Amino acid sequence: MKKNEPNYVQTGIGIILGFFMAFPIFWLVLSSFKPTSELFSYPLTLFPKDFTAEHYVNVLNNGFITYIGNSLFLAIVGTTITLIISSMCGYALAIYKGNIKFTNLVFGVFLLGTLIPGETLIIPQFSVISALGLYNNIWGVILPVVTTTTGIFMFRQFYLSVPMSFVEAARIDGASEFYIFTKIMLPLAKSTLITLTIFSFMWRWNDFMLPLLVLADQDRFTIQIAIRTYIGATGIDWSSILAASVISIIPITALFIVLQKYIVGSQVATGEKG
Repeated sequence: MKKNEPNYVQTGIGIILGFFMAFPIFWLVLSSFKPTSELFSYPLTLFPKDFTAEHYVNVLNNGFITYIGNSLFLAIVGTTITLIISSMCGYALAIYKGNIKFTNLVFGVFLLGTLIPGETLIIPQFSVISALGLYNNIWGVILPVVTTTTGIFMFRQFYLSVPMSFVEAARIDGASEFYIFTKIMLPLAKSTLITLTIFSFMWRWNDFMLPLLVLADQDRFTIQIAIRTYIGATGIDWSSILAASVISIIPITALFIVLQKYIVGSQVATGEKG
């Protein structure tokens, strides 16, 4: 097979796998427009017989806009802080590893932290949040998880791939470390920045356990907790759950569509003048 000749077998397999992965999403969206009486009717139908947007109207009229705003604030602010901390920490661990002792040891401690199951940290996190007076406060959900080992690792590995001659040349020209970081190194890490933006936004948007423990007032709920409220002691409001679930995936999908062109492979080519 020639190098540039398309592989129809791999393409066909990819299309089939893509169909099976996307089918549940199509079913979710189409079912959200079905009347409640059709959801469990037999035989099941993919497309609604009586198309209705009533469930969306009911969800939005019951304060769901507030929950969306809370989740957006959590995701945007949390992601911004995560990007700042991860990029700066990764830069320090990569660039100063030969100048500051125990830099690699510190990075090793970060990696060891990934071996601790997240569930075991819930009680310590909640104790600290309560001690700081952040219970029932959105900042009590944001601050405990702004530092992520994944983000630090991604930035550190990227900065290690950049020739140190870039940094040394800038230092010789009299550039400050802050200038080198913000004007030279950070722009080169655009793909890492965009990738972590998507991951971090998704983590915080879909977070359920920590907001459930920290937030008590209903007007402070995030979108994931709000969806959980449709499951009551007397029954489950499947129509509202479907509509709310479709609404909840729109921001993530939109973010990925906008930023996907910036996502490239893990290896980024850098040039170096002789």
